[in-house]
Amino acid sequence: MISIKNLSYGYPNGTIVLDSINIELRMGEFVALVGSNGCGKSTLARHLNGLLKPIKGSVEIMGMDTRNQSDIWKIRQTVGIVFQDPHIQFIGSTLEEDVAFGLENLALPGIEIRRLVSEALAITGLEKYRYSSPASLSGGQKQKAAIAGAIVMGSKFLVLDEVTSMLDPSSSKEILDILLSLKKKGVGLLYITHRVEEALLSDRMIVMDKGKIVTDDTPIAVIKKLGQDNYLFELPPLLKLALKLDEAGILQLHSHLLSPYTLAEEICQSL
Repeated sequence: MISIKNLSYGYPNGTIVLDSINIELRMGEFVALVGSNGCGKSTLARHLNGLLKPIKGSVEIMGMDTRNQSDIWKIRQTVGIVFQDPHIQFIGSTLEEDVAFGLENLALPGIEIRRLVSEALAITGLEKYRYSSPASLSGGQKQKAAIAGAIVMGSKFLVLDEVTSMLDPSSSKEILDILLSLKKKGVGLLYITHRVEEALLSDRMIVMDKGKIVTDDTPIAVIKKLGQDNYLFELPPLLKLALKLDEAGILQLHSHLLSPYTLAEEICQSL
């Protein structure tokens, strides 16, 4: 489990970025984190594998405190972070070399490294690009490669910071399908996004504003609580219509209806 208690962080000029954050993240749980630009989402993400250290409070990863430098290497094996721009994470001249980089630092036998790399590439659908340069991959393939580099280390949690923001809908769906398959295998996911339609796939939806947590609940509970006219995120038009129908008593909006396809069908049947 990841346990974040009273986490606060700010800059030397006095600007507070995170203000008394309390969150627990469990293995096998898909948690979406949404909020307007500058609310502190990415700063929070960087605390989860020790890239940043709390000014106040604590972040514990499977019982390891990120403030303890002796635990940092193990923490970074446990929590993998994939950023919006995967270029910054590529090191090897081929995809195979890049995915294997972290394993080589563990001094594993070559045959074991090749096996683990093959498994990670299979999970992300990149087997045929094994000997390609990461720079030659498409945007969606680069994000898959970054995910492969995280899961090959046996990460129990993945933090994904706007990984689909520059991708087309088809590539975004492929990424989400990979993440949902990892969730089924027990990997915990913290998925930072501005796309509410993607956050609707999560088990929990956390909304942040100005460094604070506004609400933390199931997606349907969050949307009903904040309503369609809140300023913290933009709802898709289909979901706005569904909320109006729910308020009018025409449609009962439940979590199983939040898929765009299921929702569209249910709306048609209710009218």
